[in-house]
Amino acid sequence: MKNDITQVRKHVSLGAIAAILRRPSQWLRVPRFLGDLLTYRRLEANQTRERLPLRLYPCLGDLGSHQSVHGYYFYQDCWAARQVFRAKPSYVVDVGSTVLFVGILSQFTPCVSVDIRPINADMDGLKTLPGSILNLPFKDDEVPCLTTMCVLEHVGLGRYGDPLCPTGTEDAAREIARVVAPGGIVVFSVPLAPREMIEFNANRRFTYLLAIGLFPGWTVLDSCLLTPKPARYSPELVSRTRDPIGCFCVQKPRL
Repeated sequence: MKNDITQVRKHVSLGAIAAILRRPSQWLRVPRFLGDLLTYRRLEANQTRERLPLRLYPCLGDLGSHQSVHGYYFYQDCWAARQVFRAKPSYVVDVGSTVLFVGILSQFTPCVSVDIRPINADMDGLKTLPGSILNLPFKDDEVPCLTTMCVLEHVGLGRYGDPLCPTGTEDAAREIARVVAPGGIVVFSVPLAPREMIEFNANRRFTYLLAIGLFPGWTVLDSCLLTPKPARYSPELVSRTRDPIGCFCVQKPRL
């Protein structure tokens, strides 16, 4: 049986077929795929010296007039990167953000990525460390810039294997405040809502004022509301937006 599957995989991607079967909306695109395949093989016979070995790997979800920007994460990570590049820190620490965001940051400024599920990557400018946002591997007042995008709302809900803790978000914010240097910045994002709530075990939601209050006494240098496109915050816009995200750049008071 194993040998049979191996033989099939030489000619067709089983993963691609499984993806199509899970998405009925793509089934209607199969005839076009087969038609394109036959047309391509005819053209290949007429325009090339030989036919290359063929393996079917149908990608049926990429037809469209525009390239997807993947909603919130695209706008969020662009906004956050702008905050970091504007500050020009000597290095940046990221805790738990998307791997693409971390990778791009590391190509402009040295980046230390800390995650309970550390990134498995070997790239100049990027250092990866296993660690918890509740116990960061840095000294007091050490880090010039820290980013943590759509992370704080998860801490303590057990979604990623972390211990259950109702005060997880506040505990994480205090730990971040401990390691950030005076005058340093924190760039973070959390889900917003007209009132505070827990969507167990996905995330918590915060009001705008509660989100800013995670770092009391700090200066808000910039903020936006993702709708998913960045917009100026207003209570009415929060109410009208499905799953709004608040992005914040805050600065620790100088000594």
